[in-house]
Amino acid sequence: MMELDPTDKPRWEAGPLDDQPEEWQPTLFNDRMNKLKDKVAAFICEREVREVAFNVFAQFRTLGWEAALNFYDKDNKNLFMNEIPEWMATLTCTKYERLSQMKLTGTVNGIEVEMLFDTLRKLAKYDCLHARDYTIPSLDDLLIKPESHPRWNDILIALFLSGTFSGTLYRRNLKIEAKLLLTICILNVKPRRGDKQEVRYPEIPVLYSLLHGSPRFPIQYLIMNHVWICRNKVGRSIIPYFRIITGLLKQFKAITSEDRGAPKRNKPFDIRRMGVGWTYDESERYHKLKLEGQRWRALKVDARELLLGEEDEPESEDEPPEWG
Repeated sequence: MMELDPTDKPRWEAGPLDDQPEEWQPTLFNDRMNKLKDKVAAFICEREVREVAFNVFAQFRTLGWEAALNFYDKDNKNLFMNEIPEWMATLTCTKYERLSQMKLTGTVNGIEVEMLFDTLRKLAKYDCLHARDYTIPSLDDLLIKPESHPRWNDILIALFLSGTFSGTLYRRNLKIEAKLLLTICILNVKPRRGDKQEVRYPEIPVLYSLLHGSPRFPIQYLIMNHVWICRNKVGRSIIPYFRIITGLLKQFKAITSEDRGAPKRNKPFDIRRMGVGWTYDESERYHKLKLEGQRWRALKVDARELLLGEEDEPESEDEPPEWG
């Protein structure tokens, strides 16, 4: 490695990291991470969502995203605080014309580690059906091409309470099903910290697709694009997909069984403990959630079949049809 003169170090105050001199990019990335008061909190570890407890898998299966809920590295108690930032700091992104051609490459312990569609498929069954043919709708697609994608306004109507989606899109105004899915999305699909009061634009088509099963686009691209943005944008001081990146580094033997990381707790997602404002209840057949006057219920995965002539339990008047 070439020796760098500290007096030549550029300032990274705006613009993408890959606009900075290549030899300084790892240093600038590490400088940003080292400024954090709680560096461990910057590592966002995906949460396991157990199907036996909560049937959200059907929506993810439709899109080919099921692995986002159940992929985990067996060694999920170790946080590799040196190897993972080293990979993020040294990342490069190849130019690509199709989503399936995107590739991120970083170096750990002298080993080149690639993240691309095929290496992610070796970790888990991401988007196994025709992923290369999917496209992610742009804002122009959603606004002016309703023949190929739903219109932006129709998407907002599907996700938000009536009259609440002009101007800033607030999380509190989502319909309860979309709020529940957003909770999982910001843990596993597009992990983030920061202000969670607003719904960000890139999350909108993701939520709509999960509710309706289309438009279909590859989660591999969502993962790689989000990793690249978190590495490359000056204000994104997080390292997402801790479990995925750990599995990738082990796939390339950049981390071996002899390496030990710092301990990190990782509790599975629990619908019974959704946080402030959520109320959970259950009956013999259903999970039930309530939040800010909205009600939702889902049939339990292991619910017994109704007997011949037996009526299902009635829904309350303000309870929407069951989901799942």
